[in-house]
Amino acid sequence: MDKHMNLSRRAFVGGAAAFGVAVAAPKFAFAGPSAAEKQAEADAALQKLLKLNSDLDQKVKDYAAAVDAHDAATAKMDECQAKIDDNNERIEDLQGKLGNRANNMYRDGQTTFLDVILGSNSFDDFMKNWDMLTRMNENDAKMVAETKELRADNEAQRDEYGKQEREAAYQMEEADKAVKEGTALAEQFQASYDALSSEAQALYDQERQAALAAEAQAAIEQIQQESEPEPSNNNGASNNNGGNSNNGGNNGGGNNGGGGTSPSYSTNNYIPPSGSVVDFARSQIGVPYEWGGSTPNVGLDCSGLTSWCWQQATGIRIGRTDGAQYSSARWRGPLSEAQPGDVLWTSGHVGICTSAGGGSYIHAPQPGQTVCESSWPQFVCALRW
Repeated sequence: MDKHMNLSRRAFVGGAAAFGVAVAAPKFAFAGPSAAEKQAEADAALQKLLKLNSDLDQKVKDYAAAVDAHDAATAKMDECQAKIDDNNERIEDLQGKLGNRANNMYRDGQTTFLDVILGSNSFDDFMKNWDMLTRMNENDAKMVAETKELRADNEAQRDEYGKQEREAAYQMEEADKAVKEGTALAEQFQASYDALSSEAQALYDQERQAALAAEAQAAIEQIQQESEPEPSNNNGASNNNGGNSNNGGNNGGGNNGGGGTSPSYSTNNYIPPSGSVVDFARSQIGVPYEWGGSTPNVGLDCSGLTSWCWQQATGIRIGRTDGAQYSSARWRGPLSEAQPGDVLWTSGHVGICTSAGGGSYIHAPQPGQTVCESSWPQFVCALRW
C-alpha cells in the first residue's frame, strides 16, 4: 500500500510539475508600471474625460443659445422689414399727395401773398384766405418732414437688424466651432482612456498569471515535501501494526483532500432559477475581498463582483475594471434613478444596487473585509447595459 501511495504521489507531483511549468513558462518583467499604477493612469484620464464631457455639454448649451439668438435676430429682422414696408407705403402715399399738390400749383398757379390781398373782398375774406394758405403750407411741410423721418427710420431699422443678425451669426459659428473642437478633444481622451484601460487589464492578467505560477510552484514544493518518506526507528512496530498504519494513511489522505479544496466563504450560496443580478450578488456575501479577484465563492474585488454578477445573470460582459464599466455602459444616470441590479459607480469603486434610488448596495469593500450589503453613501452615478 505504501509503495502504491508513493507511486501515486510521484505521478501527481510529476503532473503538478508539468502544470507548474506550463503556468510559469511566460516570464514577466515587472520593471515597468504595475496594473495598479496603469489603472491609476486610466482613472486620471477618465477624470479628465469626464471634465471634458462636462465642458462639452456646456458648449453644446452655448451653441443652442446662439442658435436661439440667431433665430430671434431673424424674427426681429422680419419685424423690422414689416415696419419698413409700412413706412414705404406711407411714404408712397405722402409722395402722391405732394405730387398732386405740385400739379395743382402748376395748373392753377402759385397762390401768393399778393393774391390773398387782391383776392379778398373784405378783411374777413383776407383772414380766411390767409389761414387757408398757412394751413396748406404747414401741411405740405409736415408731409415732407414725415417722409424724411420715415426714410431715416427705414435706414435705422436696416442697420439695427443687420447688426443683430451679423452678431448672432458670428456667435453661432463660434459656438459650433467650440463644439466641434471639444468633441474632437473628448474623442482623443476617450481613445487614450480606452488604451490605458486595456494596458491595465493586460498587466493585471500578467500579474495574475505570475501569481498563479507562484502558487503552483509552492504547491509542488509542498507535495514534494509530503511525498518524502518519514524516518522510522521502530520498523518492527510498524510491521506489527499494519492495520493501524493503513488507518492513519486513510485519515491523513482524508485530511489532505479536505485541505486541497478551495474554501467557499459565501453565507448564502443559493441562487434561484433565472436569478437576477442582485440574486447573484447576494450569493457572494461573505466572500473575502481579493485585489484583482474574479473567482466567485473564493475571492472578489469590487469590479470582479459586478462583472461576474452581470455576466451570470444577463450574459453581458460589462468590462473588468470600474473604468471599463463606466465606458461601456449604455446608460449613465443619477443615483436617484438607480434600479436594483444597476452598477453604482464612483471613481475607483463599484457595487450592485439593491434598492431603488441607490440607497443600499452589495459590494466588495477593501482588503481584509468581505462582500457585504451597505448603505453608506459613496457613489456618484448609476450604470446600466
